Amino acid sequence: MIAKRPTAYIIFSVFFIFLLTGCALAATDRMQGISTEETSWNYSQEILITENAGKTLQGYPILVRLNSSNFNFSKAKSDGSDIRFSSENKTLNYWIETWKPENEEALIWVRLPSLSANQTTKILMRYGNPGAEAVSSGENTFDFFDDFEGNSLNEFRWNVENEGGGLVEVKNGICNVSAPSPHVHDFSMVYSKNNFNINSMFVVKRMKVTTGEDDRGPSLQQGFVDQIDSRSNEIKHETEFANESRVGLETIYEKQKSTFYDLTDVSVPEGEWYVSGIAWYEESNAPKVSWFKNGIRDSKMDFASNDSVTNLPMHIYLYAASYKDSSKNTGCMAVDYALVRKFVGTEPMVKVISAQGENRISLENGSVNNSKDFSVNNSKSDSLNNSKSESVNNSENVSENKSEDISEPGSKLNSETSTFEGAAQVQENLSQNDTSASESKFPKYNVEISGIKLSSPYNFDFSTLTKELNSSGINTIFLSVNSEDIWQYERFVKMAHENGISVHAVLLEDVNCTKKGAGNLCQNTLDAVLDYNEKSLAPFDGVDIYVNSSAWESPEESAIDYRKLFETANKKAEENVSISASLPLNYTASQIKEITPFVDSFVIRAYPGETEELNTVSGIVDVVALEMGEIRGAGSRGIIEISVKEGFKDKYSIQQLFAGLADYYSDDSAFLGVSVFNCDTYKELPQTQPEEKESPIPGFNVLSVILAGLGAFFFLKVKRN
Repeated sequence: MIAKRPTAYIIFSVFFIFLLTGCALAATDRMQGISTEETSWNYSQEILITENAGKTLQGYPILVRLNSSNFNFSKAKSDGSDIRFSSENKTLNYWIETWKPENEEALIWVRLPSLSANQTTKILMRYGNPGAEAVSSGENTFDFFDDFEGNSLNEFRWNVENEGGGLVEVKNGICNVSAPSPHVHDFSMVYSKNNFNINSMFVVKRMKVTTGEDDRGPSLQQGFVDQIDSRSNEIKHETEFANESRVGLETIYEKQKSTFYDLTDVSVPEGEWYVSGIAWYEESNAPKVSWFKNGIRDSKMDFASNDSVTNLPMHIYLYAASYKDSSKNTGCMAVDYALVRKFVGTEPMVKVISAQGENRISLENGSVNNSKDFSVNNSKSDSLNNSKSESVNNSENVSENKSEDISEPGSKLNSETSTFEGAAQVQENLSQNDTSASESKFPKYNVEISGIKLSSPYNFDFSTLTKELNSSGINTIFLSVNSEDIWQYERFVKMAHENGISVHAVLLEDVNCTKKGAGNLCQNTLDAVLDYNEKSLAPFDGVDIYVNSSAWESPEESAIDYRKLFETANKKAEENVSISASLPLNYTASQIKEITPFVDSFVIRAYPGETEELNTVSGIVDVVALEMGEIRGAGSRGIIEISVKEGFKDKYSIQQLFAGLADYYSDDSAFLGVSVFNCDTYKELPQTQPEEKESPIPGFNVLSVILAGLGAFFFLKVKRN
């Protein structure tokens, strides 16, 4: 009896401590809710973007026009610094071109990670947060951007050439490309270190300044060029005469030239700024050129030619020279900013919609709670893509003048503002939520490589990304890289290594190296990555060369075959750097034997396209059987890459597939691992899994344990009596 009494009291004390813990958890939940509400954006509007060119666009900037008919400027900060854009819990990069609340007009460029062909996507615009800091960034929004801050030219972005009195200088945030001497041979030119692919637009905010009484000159050029010395490929928009009234276009492809004079008239007085954009793109299988003034296309400058417009990468450049017959006039092109953005001939349509009703659910929850509304008839659609009926229904709201205040306590929007930059407490809450999510248990599987494809490392908060990967058991990142700015990845690779994550560089995804003219580009891209690996503090762990679907055909003249690339990679790569070949389905299997001596492994892209879904173990095993057989027979190893867009409903179902493939190939020495394409879409999937629903009462589970313990206590007491 005496011995049992202390035992009973100990039991009671332990469960009393659990009771206090449960109360503390409940209080923490309430405190986090209050903190989130206090840092929320007060207003939001949805924006619909419809792709019209029939092309799936990646990293494409779309223009959002705000005016008195679709936006209430009084609800935002006077400088627009509290504007934010997001899609599916992911913050989007943007750049404010103009913000004029006094005129009730603004132009904002928003970079979309992806936009599916002929589909409508929805993003969310939030504003109304007095404490928000400005995050508008041209560098994060466009492929190239320079606003010429400071008093010197950025030597990491530009090269300069001049002759005679030609001069390029930066003062007070303006770049002046000038021809200060009235001599026919005097010129100045600035051109980018990077080059850009077709389907690009070179945009410059510029102003002409001429000194002298002659109405001629200077001659000013804006355009694309491949080599500064030989200029074998070039596209240039040239203006001459007073008010830039003479406007011409010249294109050169392999020395074949087309020149047109007096096509249009800029008609801008000297000293007045205007925006000039030259677009170089491919449409209907023909390279084309168009010119835009202040965002409006001038059809008189449209030109298409397969003979005199190249589709090979080129640099951008600006040029100024005295008039060709030695006019006494001198002058310069003053440039406020220069940028390069992706461009398609028929650009996406953008509609700004006002929020409606108390039951409107923010886009961050749309992929889960509104899935029936958005994708009833399209199980393969991305969580960002809405059905056409949704677009039609929402279009009725386009004419609304003011957005609704959505900051009521307890609203879903208030509870989900943690994706935005500029609020430290909100980011802390996000990290706490990610930590709890990472504790969810996925099926266990044992493979050497569990990978994921990443298109851009800086679209993610790194801490959140690593927690996401760790929770999914992913140990390798396959990173799409661009040889033009390869060194931008060094910091990311270093951070990944510090967190135990390997990084493989994926090259040549958008290039078929067997096509004419592509040989130098493919070889230079590989050489740039190998050179980076030799010199970098954070070299890539592997190099994965992406083989185009039609790449087994015989190479055309001045092209290169893939075997040569793999030989080069094998010869120059360090011993601890693996070389892999990323192969499509249904290729000529016999080619595997030719390149096996030069690679360590193969990546099989098990996603055939839009015709069928591959999201089951049996389906994938069957479709990759030929490739795995060839790899096995050649004594090599293979990674199976699956696509997130193949009808997966959540992360758990993908992890189940990983575990199933690992189990099926458990005794196969040719099986190296699994990977998912791609991280952007994978991250948007919910993390659902078969488990007991969490009680809506904070601390309820702890309370249940306490009650059970009290029952045990009284049971002991009754038994003692």
